[in-house]
Amino acid sequence: MTIAPADRIALTIRLDASPRYKGSVHDDEVARRMGYRAALVPGAFLYGHFSRIAVDLWGLPWIGRGAMGASFRRPVYNGDDVTIACTPGEGEAIALSMIGVDGQVAAEGWIAPPSAAPAPPLADWPLLPLPEERPLVAVGASPAGLRGGTPGAVLTEAEILESRSAFDETHPIYTSEGIAHPGLLMRRSMFEVYASFRWPGPVVLTACEARHFSTVTAGERIETSSVIAETFERRGRHYVVTEELILANGRPAAQFRRTQIYAQGAG
Repeated sequence: MTIAPADRIALTIRLDASPRYKGSVHDDEVARRMGYRAALVPGAFLYGHFSRIAVDLWGLPWIGRGAMGASFRRPVYNGDDVTIACTPGEGEAIALSMIGVDGQVAAEGWIAPPSAAPAPPLADWPLLPLPEERPLVAVGASPAGLRGGTPGAVLTEAEILESRSAFDETHPIYTSEGIAHPGLLMRRSMFEVYASFRWPGPVVLTACEARHFSTVTAGERIETSSVIAETFERRGRHYVVTEELILANGRPAAQFRRTQIYAQGAG
């Protein structure tokens, strides 16, 4: 696949029916109460759809050693038709834009080819149990350095298949290699971070960066080391930046840095 400025793919964004969305901004009732017209599609799904371009370009090596970043400018709702436009980026990177039927850009991002960049040292990423009593991330507080926990669990074939269905992923490389979709790892790290703390309201992903270090298959034990990197306020919205390292059987599989709105107003 050769990227040219006119290259585009069209697709329909579909939200799966996971019960984990109940009470979050990905739930119709909660989203409408917050002023949205329907449940927001999680950023991990948009990340998953951006990864389609990378897998078409670089195949299995990208799933094991690739990188990407994305920022989410406007909500994308379940059933929305979008177009992903691809243009040459800086160096070997490819710039991506997700455009709605109204012509507005909903998300922007980039993908980069496989890299031999080393994974971060494991000594910097301790594995902790989930806290018995989750600490509150209070509005206006400075919890930088506060670490999240992980229950640790063996990844099953059923989870891998469910994730491919959720991402509407049909690329043959996933079935032929039996590997987990990159979006599965991002969702796993997100859920564990959200389970490690108490939040004053629904959390909305606004940007993320990801780097992959290894493919993951069923039967491997998945654990997440996470930390709150910083918090800040902008235009009445309170943001938290988290960083996570996903381990598969003790080896680094992926690293994420995510920016999220966790509260609005004075709190």
